[in-house]
Amino acid sequence: MYCPECQSEYREGVVRCAPCDCALVETLPEETNEEKHERLRTAVAAGEAIQIAKANYQEAARMIETIQARGVDAMLMGDDKAACAPARGCCAQAFFVAVLPEDVEAAAKALRAAHRELVESHEEASLEALDAMVDLDAEGEKVCPACGTSFEGTPQECPDCGLYLGVG
Repeated sequence: MYCPECQSEYREGVVRCAPCDCALVETLPEETNEEKHERLRTAVAAGEAIQIAKANYQEAARMIETIQARGVDAMLMGDDKAACAPARGCCAQAFFVAVLPEDVEAAAKALRAAHRELVESHEEASLEALDAMVDLDAEGEKVCPACGTSFEGTPQECPDCGLYLGVG
């Protein structure tokens, strides 16, 4: 039995993929990992891949490793619109984690699961804020669920801690 989203293999008797919360199937489509990775490369080159995270190189590479461990392909993209030249030492270059459009939800689930596991591993951590959402369409002041910073408008990231809030 296989998960059609993350392509994880399960033993007989299991009927649902726990991380993806979907029904398992007996066989997977015939597309190989190499073919899917080539589709992702083509999508990145054509500007059709979805950028799901922005981070420094080390953090982006860890996110890709986490996503790929769940059977979803992801690629690292450099920020070609950086305001300055990192080679001159004025700032750190940002990188993007890119996936195919059909893999966005599976990649997001993989990152959320990894984050939840990390938070749960700390004794003093609270799980309350993990599922918090910021309504960027609401009027007035908003509060970042990660650091508590108040802000106005609809930024993509928290102005203090950099938490991705959504498309502003």
